[in-house]
Amino acid sequence: MTVFARSPRRRAVLYLRVSTRAQVDTDFDPEGNSIPAQRKACQYLAERLDLTIVAEYVDPGKSGRSVDGRPAFRAMMGRIRNEGDVDVIVTYMRSRLFRDTTDAALTKQDLRDRGVAILSVKDPTDDSPTGELLAHMVDGFNEYQSRIAGQDVAYKMEAKAARGGTPGRAPLGYVNVREIVDGRQVRTIAVDKVRGPIIRALFERYATGQASYHQLRNLSIALGLRTRPTRRYPSGTFLSVNKIGHLLCDPYYVGTVTFNGTAYAGRHTPLIDQDLFDRVQRVLTEQRGGGVRNRRWHHYLKGWIWCRRSGHRITLEGAKSHSGRYHFYFLCLGRINAGDCDLPRILVEHAEAAVAAHMASFTWSPGETADVSAALANLTRSWQESTAHVQTTLKRERTRLRRLERDLLELVGHPDWPVDAINGKLTEARDRQVLLDHQLAAVAGGSADGLARVGDLLTLLEHPRQFYTSLTDDDRRTFGQLCFERLYLDVDEGHGTTGVTPVSVHGTAAAA
Repeated sequence: MTVFARSPRRRAVLYLRVSTRAQVDTDFDPEGNSIPAQRKACQYLAERLDLTIVAEYVDPGKSGRSVDGRPAFRAMMGRIRNEGDVDVIVTYMRSRLFRDTTDAALTKQDLRDRGVAILSVKDPTDDSPTGELLAHMVDGFNEYQSRIAGQDVAYKMEAKAARGGTPGRAPLGYVNVREIVDGRQVRTIAVDKVRGPIIRALFERYATGQASYHQLRNLSIALGLRTRPTRRYPSGTFLSVNKIGHLLCDPYYVGTVTFNGTAYAGRHTPLIDQDLFDRVQRVLTEQRGGGVRNRRWHHYLKGWIWCRRSGHRITLEGAKSHSGRYHFYFLCLGRINAGDCDLPRILVEHAEAAVAAHMASFTWSPGETADVSAALANLTRSWQESTAHVQTTLKRERTRLRRLERDLLELVGHPDWPVDAINGKLTEARDRQVLLDHQLAAVAGGSADGLARVGDLLTLLEHPRQFYTSLTDDDRRTFGQLCFERLYLDVDEGHGTTGVTPVSVHGTAAAA
């Protein structure tokens, strides 16, 4: 190490940096790759040179490739420029400061103009011409080493993806695990037994075309879906609307690993099948198409009705009048996206009346009535199974909250824990339990009411229109799709009474 000339009580700041969080608190580290090891070495050098340490700047878990992504480095440079109370920057190695020669050159010029020197524990540099030459060579070597290491990591990650492995951390719904295979430890991916089924339920719900991102988020909260625990959020957090959107587009859940824009067949177990994923992507495409914000509006006919003129799907559009009132119309996507359809807008109430009238054209034979009864019985069983799963998930979340409440109560009065923070967490946990109790009661009540309603509605099968109009909106869609796979709408623009659009409906029978 070069011996530096002593200056009387020069003021110094320490700059410490590690690339990963795991290196932040490591106590024993002879290579100086932890914050404690760097601090100890820098303090020793400052003591030898009779420097007064006025501040310490630490960037934990930050890459060295660019100074732009390091807040502590920027704060240090801001102090040097604005306060002028720093003579020396002490760091463990120059690579802790720079991994890019351009950053190094600009920063060194800035420091030189202010009379600030850089001292490194491990690198033999000083302010002499020889020291400057060595510093330039060290900075160039550090950049080369960083780029080579980055290329090596990228190559290994891509090779892992090509073999069907998962580079990095598995997406939500999966967990990174270690297994013993033939006597050696192997890292692999397994389905998260708690989060996986909930994510599958979100895909299934969105594939119906009847749920928005916000509704899915509310459902995920009701089912207790949280991100994985972190140091900052030990209990995880609820998913944001944006996270829901990214999740629905991720092909990882269907068994595909994507790296640098290339898709590979993954070795992990798919959470959903390709058909469900494709249906979700179609709904996403339809709701994003033509600049119309369809996610905001929902209707039981949307996704079931089609344009008879162009064969395109018909979507829902909301238009705001001068008085501030919304009017809702059905609009052909062929008119929005391709401009190849002249079907005019259809008021929602006119379309609803036409579809209800068309249901009268459907008649049931005794055999068909029996088939529908059997189908409804199957739906009822599926409903019961789904309800049981929801109840189990809600009860598990309630148990977790009760355990959390008990743990928090044990901390009350402990001198090392802030009372306000504990009381806030207790209130949050208790409020959440009240909400879960209401949700459990609603699920149980809805299940009982639904079973009783199925028996009553089966008696109306001989009168389809009366049966159809007696249903709720969601039940109308379900029942209607049992009768007709698709409904095609058209408009006779030359007829009809004033103010009423003559809408014609033609249905294609549902597959048996």
